Amino acid sequence: MPKSLSHVVVFTEDLEEVVGFCVEVARISTVSRYEIPEENVGQLFGWSGLAAPARAAFIGEGPGSLDVIEIPEHLRGDVSPGMRLLAVVNRDIDRAGAEAAEAGHVVRGPFQVTAATGAPMSLVEVTAGGLPFELVQFG
Repeated sequence: MPKSLSHVVVFTEDLEEVVGFCVEVARISTVSRYEIPEENVGQLFGWSGLAAPARAAFIGEGPGSLDVIEIPEHLRGDVSPGMRLLAVVNRDIDRAGAEAAEAGHVVRGPFQVTAATGAPMSLVEVTAGGLPFELVQFG
């Protein structure tokens, strides 16, 4: 069973500035850059009109990591920088999503996407108390 948040998904207008701050000022040494295919960001965030994958970086290791996703230039002003999802790793997102829906929470998914590591990942988005959570199952 999960005992903490896995990571926080945040949107930024300047990926390089965030990575630079985290590495040079905050001294977080682990940065894994990756790209999110257009169809995945469309499915997960409702973004459209992308001419290329969205740029992203996973910053840090383990609980408390940041998953920073750059807002495409044409969506800046429409999509605000800030926290997007609080991620919790879960071993059975189908059950967790069903339980969340039964409890009256807003549920989106499940979605089948690719993790920053390139591995398959399933997720369900659940809104509880106005906060968006991402229940993530790897594999």
